[in-house]
Amino acid sequence: MDISEYQRRSAASDILPGDDLTLILLGLAGEVGNLSAEYKKQQRDTIGYRAFRDEVREELGDLAWYAAALARRCDLDLDEILQENLRKTELRFNRPANPPPHRLFDDERPEDEQFPRQLDITFTETAETDRGTRPVPVVRIYRGTEAVGDPLDDNRDDNDDYRYHDALHLGHMAILGWSPTLRGLLKVKRKGDRDADRIQDGGRSAALEEGLTAYVFSVATEHSLFATSDRVPADLIKACQRMTSHLEVAERSTADWEYAILAGYRAFRELRDHRGGTLHADLEARSLSFTPPIR
Repeated sequence: MDISEYQRRSAASDILPGDDLTLILLGLAGEVGNLSAEYKKQQRDTIGYRAFRDEVREELGDLAWYAAALARRCDLDLDEILQENLRKTELRFNRPANPPPHRLFDDERPEDEQFPRQLDITFTETAETDRGTRPVPVVRIYRGTEAVGDPLDDNRDDNDDYRYHDALHLGHMAILGWSPTLRGLLKVKRKGDRDADRIQDGGRSAALEEGLTAYVFSVATEHSLFATSDRVPADLIKACQRMTSHLEVAERSTADWEYAILAGYRAFRELRDHRGGTLHADLEARSLSFTPPIR
């Protein structure tokens, strides 16, 4: 039996109210609770409890029944849901070690409106004082000898090294081929395309990227800046995709976002640990690499 046939045939036994999801949602929660209870029995009596497999079979069947009932009320097809879920999980969890090549959003633009395909950005940290206050660590970034943007400090009483967060924008640029913030800083906005300049590269998009970056950082600090994991929480990636769903970067997959976030934070940690250094962004190889500073 395929899942579509199951969804159709299970409707004959569905006598729950048609306009209220309460009993269905409680049913789903109850079946998960039953599974947990059976697992507790199995853990409590590993040798003697022999019914675990049979009970799991029954509870999973009941879960499928409630899932079909919920899908019908939401006018959804379980077969389509499962195929979409499989595509999503394969993209996320079967991803290769390195991101595959992809089309860049500015491929058709003239060179002065393209991200540099190879780019070195050097981060330097100094301690500076302002009107006799205590020294504050400040980071400046350079492309060659040319300063890029303004010097940054953490703007916090307890320094959290956010002054290095341009590394995260470089992760977006190198892996996603997207960063309205860096388009402005590098002066490669797509002026020849009115809509791209106004919408994709405009001030609102840059502000959105800054907000997104700050939000991801707040979560990353709870996960040791992803130093001990090669995964990013799925709900965090989903939030990034929701925030950018109206922009060109919406073409990028959950795996792309995961590559970008992990690459950016790997670079961020290196810069933090060495108190500076140079990042090399390669948009064709979709990579971001670090070189320590020469002391």
